Amino acid sequence: MRPVEDVVKGLARSYLFENLTAEDLRPLAATATTRTIVRGEFLAHLGDPAEEIWVVLSGEVKGSVVDTGGFEVVHAIHGTGMTLGEPGYFAVERNRIMDIIAVEPTTLIRLDRRYLAPFMDQYSSIKDRALEALASGSRWQTTRISSAARRPLTDRLILKLLELVDSSPERSAGHGATPKISQSTLAAMIGVTRENVNRTLSALAIDGVIRQEGGRYVFVDEDRARREISRDWPLPTLRDRRVE
Repeated sequence: MRPVEDVVKGLARSYLFENLTAEDLRPLAATATTRTIVRGEFLAHLGDPAEEIWVVLSGEVKGSVVDTGGFEVVHAIHGTGMTLGEPGYFAVERNRIMDIIAVEPTTLIRLDRRYLAPFMDQYSSIKDRALEALASGSRWQTTRISSAARRPLTDRLILKLLELVDSSPERSAGHGATPKISQSTLAAMIGVTRENVNRTLSALAIDGVIRQEGGRYVFVDEDRARREISRDWPLPTLRDRRVE
């Protein structure tokens, strides 16, 4: 269990709570618990009760499902400072719709419904931010589904890379870099093989669209990539982002 002040600092870095002061957050932090999991360990399973929201204090987890053929589809990657669990928490059914698994050793803050719900009632801005995050996630989902039906693999991969750029702690205008991510995970996020992702990334690098730096993918001209990829629809803006 982490000291309360460490939890306060962890919550303050989250998009969900960033408008609140340390003094505001201290009562909620006192009710929170922390959990550390190793790479490959499950935080939650598909169908589990959703009675909490988690904030990543350090490390990284993925939300994924495995189809009947054993193929894993990765829905999202959550890094330091990001929240997870909102869809199940706010749904009528109150259950998890995917597995949550550690990508690397990860420590998370657990916010139990018994304490979080009255805290949200006290600070309405939290619900507003949760709604914004859910809406931006839904808009990205719609974009991805539309692109899967209408766009070639190159476009789908660029969309995913731009989504990862928006969640990166290194986000800066004109210099779009993704967090570190493997080709296998990228493949699982867009539903193709790693070999196809490797070929497409290589072609994008040759064409001068991206370059690789230490496990990250950087857009050479991010503004141009966004203009070209959004010719059919406006790209949403992700609200929940990693922090250093």
